[in-house]
Amino acid sequence: MMTNESRRGRREGTISLNALRCFAAVVEGGSISRAAEILGLSQPTISVTLTGLERACGTLLFHRRPRIALTDAGQDLLARARLVLGRMDELENTMQQSRDLSRGSIAIGLSTPAHAMPCIAALMVAYPDLRIRTRLGNTNGLLEALAACEIEVAIMTLTRPEEGMSCTLLVRQRLIACVPASAPRAGISLLQLAEGPLVLREPGSMTRAMMETAFAAQGLSGRIALEVGSREAAREAVAAGIGISVVLDGEAWLDKRLLAVPILGEPIEGGVYAVALPESLDLPAVRAFVGLSRDAASQAAH
Repeated sequence: MMTNESRRGRREGTISLNALRCFAAVVEGGSISRAAEILGLSQPTISVTLTGLERACGTLLFHRRPRIALTDAGQDLLARARLVLGRMDELENTMQQSRDLSRGSIAIGLSTPAHAMPCIAALMVAYPDLRIRTRLGNTNGLLEALAACEIEVAIMTLTRPEEGMSCTLLVRQRLIACVPASAPRAGISLLQLAEGPLVLREPGSMTRAMMETAFAAQGLSGRIALEVGSREAAREAVAAGIGISVVLDGEAWLDKRLLAVPILGEPIEGGVYAVALPESLDLPAVRAFVGLSRDAASQAAH
């Protein structure tokens, strides 16, 4: 029979959480039979697990006779095992809270605040303890951030669903022109728009891409007077008389200095989508946000 001394120094296998739980249950229950009841396992399973743990540790952890009692090595392991199991319980509890959305976080990108903010508001009402981080950017920048896992979901404008992404359509939109309020126009043609002068967003903006695609289809090229990096800058540029800008009809500015007019001819359309990597939909927060965004958009449409 192998003695404690002959076993010392021999180590086989690795230490598993399951083995530590069995070990702690035997200590707390005072016997293998009681540990089996606590864990809902058979006594032979507990015995085999303890033997494997002793092999992994390279020493005996219990004296079996006359009654089960910890060895010095077992006493030392007990404190460490309780620490590990306590941390694991904390982790499992945290993960459960994240699954329940009673805690945790989500990073949301937005290129269209007018549509994104009601969706974010719905998420905050439904899950008030969820920490929300936002990132404003154009469509191209947000698609790159999604691919790099810098954000988990984004509300953005696309002309069509992006390949390789999960794209949930929230609302259809069309491009309109934004001119100074003094301009006596009921509508503007593509040719007039191309003649400008134009105030357009930076490359990577979907409104700019939609406008340039429409121009190219008609063999036109727009005369750009100024390129700006935000909707606010475009609005102020139009109000200052620098030129004409374009905006999606769901984002038209409520500003007495400006006038939103339709672009004549075939509608230049796109859609606002909730976009995420397909695997990100397995995350409870992302799944909840996409569902709430769809519901919020449906309610707004009615």
